[in-house]
Amino acid sequence: MRPSRREFIQASAAAGVGAMFLRGRRAHAAFAMSPALGKFVSPLRKFGVDIPIARPTGVDQFGADFYEIAMRQFTDQLHPDLKGPTTLWGYGNAADATFKHLGGAILAQSKRPVRVRWSNELPASHPLPVDMSVVSPYLGVGDPAVNRAAPHLHGGLVPWTSDGGPFSWFSPAGKKQVKGPSVVNWLPDNGNKLTDDYWYPNNQSARMMWYHDHAVGITRLNAYAGLATGYLLSDAVESALMTSLGIPADRQVPLVVQDKVFNPDGSLWYPSTYDTQFFALGPGLALPTPSLVPEFWGDTMLVNGTAYPFLEVNNGVYRFQVLNACNTRVLSLRLYFALPGAFPNDAEPDERANGPAIRVIGTEGGFLDGGLAPQGVLYAGDRKAPGLVLAPGERADILIDFSGVPAGSRLILHNDAPVPYPGGTPLADFHPGNKALPVPPAPGSGPNTRTLLQFRVTGTPATPLPATWGLPVSVAPQVPAAAPRDLALWETVDQYGRLAQNLGSIAAPLGLLDPPTETVRAGTVEVWRLFNLTADTHPIHFHYFNVRVLSRQPFTLARGGTPQFTGKPYGPEPVELGWKETVRSNPGECLTLLVDIPSTAGLAPNGVTIPPSPRTGDAEYVWHCHILEHEEHDMMRPLVVQG
Repeated sequence: MRPSRREFIQASAAAGVGAMFLRGRRAHAAFAMSPALGKFVSPLRKFGVDIPIARPTGVDQFGADFYEIAMRQFTDQLHPDLKGPTTLWGYGNAADATFKHLGGAILAQSKRPVRVRWSNELPASHPLPVDMSVVSPYLGVGDPAVNRAAPHLHGGLVPWTSDGGPFSWFSPAGKKQVKGPSVVNWLPDNGNKLTDDYWYPNNQSARMMWYHDHAVGITRLNAYAGLATGYLLSDAVESALMTSLGIPADRQVPLVVQDKVFNPDGSLWYPSTYDTQFFALGPGLALPTPSLVPEFWGDTMLVNGTAYPFLEVNNGVYRFQVLNACNTRVLSLRLYFALPGAFPNDAEPDERANGPAIRVIGTEGGFLDGGLAPQGVLYAGDRKAPGLVLAPGERADILIDFSGVPAGSRLILHNDAPVPYPGGTPLADFHPGNKALPVPPAPGSGPNTRTLLQFRVTGTPATPLPATWGLPVSVAPQVPAAAPRDLALWETVDQYGRLAQNLGSIAAPLGLLDPPTETVRAGTVEVWRLFNLTADTHPIHFHYFNVRVLSRQPFTLARGGTPQFTGKPYGPEPVELGWKETVRSNPGECLTLLVDIPSTAGLAPNGVTIPPSPRTGDAEYVWHCHILEHEEHDMMRPLVVQG
């Protein structure tokens, strides 16, 4: 049995933090706020069709595809029922006159490098309220650079100079341009002038990655405002597998899931008041206005930038690469048939009628290990069984076989994950059957966080999934005999009394600005143990390296803060039978990871030296929780790679 929040607080006090905080925590809002949007009235936008992809403008002197990508403010109509378009920040080709939400996705090939010249063209004012109490510890009190940005390739094996870490931010070009302390000019152009272009070697296997903003103190706002999109890496192994499964390119569809809150005029809403009715508040200073909130859950689900879209599918096998791009919300996915004729557009699910199985064949680190899960991992969709759980930042490469579905059927991709995860509050679970809400949403329309996407089966015949096939087999390095590196996840309070999160040792929590303690050597293998002292599941994301889950094991803290195991370890979940770079750490559990730290060979173009970080020396990366409100307050730590 997992400890209660009260028991965690007591354990934290025993470990030396002190009984500082909580009287309980619920959602940031007690009711849905977005207007009632009709569900499944708009087709799913597709990358390269409705969502512009990035186009290389040439090839640089090292043979890399050269991109010029701008960051701009623009408007986009995200649902026809919204009274106006939504003001967004996002990426796109610098030469394009118009931008769209999630534009600028990069389609790359393994072993073929990509070079990006970023241009920040964002306006001086932010479309969302900015809490300077979060910004000022890093940039100085009153610093006006709320339009700074730092593009981070999430999942990329890249030199630290192109990682887009929290201190690699830069403001728009011009006389008043400012750059973060980790921005360095290191990559020569054709005239041998040094630039701060980003270099992505793409020395990885096929996988879905994504890039998003990572500027310190403002990541949660920039990503929510739209600075996020896909980076899809392909290779010959992937191509051969898709051919063998009979899945052509038009049946391989990336799905980016986000949750938002809309004002009636179509603009984005994001909380700017620390609501003491729902979030705990410890002793401290007067609360700043606007104020960061500990977590954020939207009430309206977007898939590929459209609220509640539909997709027509034939009777074949489809591959979907799914990304949870929410700030905080965890997803638990399954398929149900719709209730036919009960509501407009068959917009509600029949939770007694399971749809086709979801077969997971890969995650963030590429395909699952075919030696352990030869044909992936099946999720049948029964609501009594766990769904496919994806925390923020996690991805799943899935197959759905529609060959046995009758023509004319409508299926709904459904989410029923509690938030916060895994404890949950009904006040952030928006659907018609939720009687805990003061005014449950009406059937057939939003706000709704359970119904994401509708599939409309045309009945056009296509090849079903073969009976026998397999995934590539990967080999994990041997588990080293050296003692593991023990680390901990903490809940604390800041100087204002607001709930905060930290990483650190078992003895004490640490913040981003504390001296580095995770210094690793390239080309080595370690074991890390993460002890979760909080009441939530946290998706822990590692820059630079991938990990494999070895085990999870329940524990408690003895007097003096020493962890004692209270149950047997259990192995990785079936969907974790492969490499990952965002992995869930559950409350009251020790998560043991095999950490494979890559060599730095091949990270830079031939003849180019990667300079050391002016902040940390050696190579500067970070590891952190990918709940964005946690990451910024202050659940992120330096990661220094030597050698």
